[in-house]
Amino acid sequence: MNIQFVKQLVSTYKPGFSLEQAFYTSDEVFEAEWQFIFKKHWLYAGNTAQIPKAGAYFLYHLQKNSIIIIRGSDEKVYAHYNTCRHRGSVICLQDKGNAPKLVCPYHQWVYDKDGTLLNARMMPDDFCKEAYNLHAVHVKVVEGLIFISLADEAPSFEAIEKSLAPYLKPFEINKATVACIKNYTLAANWKLVAENFRECYHCGGAHPEYCGAVIGANLREDTGELTLTKQKDWNANGLETKLIEVTGGTTTYAIRYPLRPGIESYSIDGKKISIPMGLHKNHDAGVVGLVNYPNFWMDGVSDYIWTMRVTPVNASTTDVEFCWLVDANAVEGKDYTLERLTAFWEITGDQDGKLCEDNFKGIQSDAYQPGPYAAVEDQVINFVDWCVNTLKEGLNENK
Repeated sequence: MNIQFVKQLVSTYKPGFSLEQAFYTSDEVFEAEWQFIFKKHWLYAGNTAQIPKAGAYFLYHLQKNSIIIIRGSDEKVYAHYNTCRHRGSVICLQDKGNAPKLVCPYHQWVYDKDGTLLNARMMPDDFCKEAYNLHAVHVKVVEGLIFISLADEAPSFEAIEKSLAPYLKPFEINKATVACIKNYTLAANWKLVAENFRECYHCGGAHPEYCGAVIGANLREDTGELTLTKQKDWNANGLETKLIEVTGGTTTYAIRYPLRPGIESYSIDGKKISIPMGLHKNHDAGVVGLVNYPNFWMDGVSDYIWTMRVTPVNASTTDVEFCWLVDANAVEGKDYTLERLTAFWEITGDQDGKLCEDNFKGIQSDAYQPGPYAAVEDQVINFVDWCVNTLKEGLNENK
């Protein structure tokens, strides 16, 4: 990594303007982001509904690393590097499954779900198994959402948990059903995906379905009176409404806002998708919007949750995972259909994906120059400021 190049680039950042071209296209910048952002902060990996029973696991692929996220016999969630302590082979070959024991396919070393080495066959009698447990990854669970940290010493999780827990609790994710997971690869820098999901300046022209569901998304409607009225109802029903902003030293944004009057859920026709989720009693909980920098987005309505996990591949490629969750008692074909459940965010996601890819194509032009943000892009400014400041901190520490 060319530290001096990245430092010089960071020093050119002009608050209130989009980033210089190299922030989106340079491999040097991408490497710095990986080291100082993705390897130092808490990353959203998935949810506990994906691993409902002991031994259930899924893999999260992060650059050269494959991380095993697995439910232990004690019901706890564990995270391990997917590499055997013998000669380094990957252990889990499938992206998801169930493993009563983690057995290396190369020489059959056997690990328990918590990473403890149980059997290293044909090793000498004085071989110390305790010294060769799987390398653990820091893991935290907040109301069913799983976060991991690749840092040697994980940062505090307290602010994230405090911000997310009150909004997540009514959904009872740990009891929920994973209805669908879909993966996409975008030809765009990861920051453009994040920036796109931090503003609705584009919504009026790009998202007719979204604007049809969310009052004010077109930025032409006053939502103040409706929001105040709804907040009183939500508070009376024990639902969290406190706005959480990303400020210095924090990474989480949380909000609850109303759907358009007469709209029951995020659906193409505006009608409910499924039975109310978790502790929700009706279809009038509005929308819970959650973000945690750098890679987690969630929108939750009364009857389902949609999450988005953003994973950079390189400077010009980003993997995106969508996951839909419904109530534990919701029965496919009776209470909901996959087509209706996924349609809203598949359409909106496709629209956003094209916007991001077109944005990246334009940024690569010789004519690209940073442009000024509009006032309604304040959350994009917040995100970009966070990225630049986080890079700056990491670069200063790496003298």
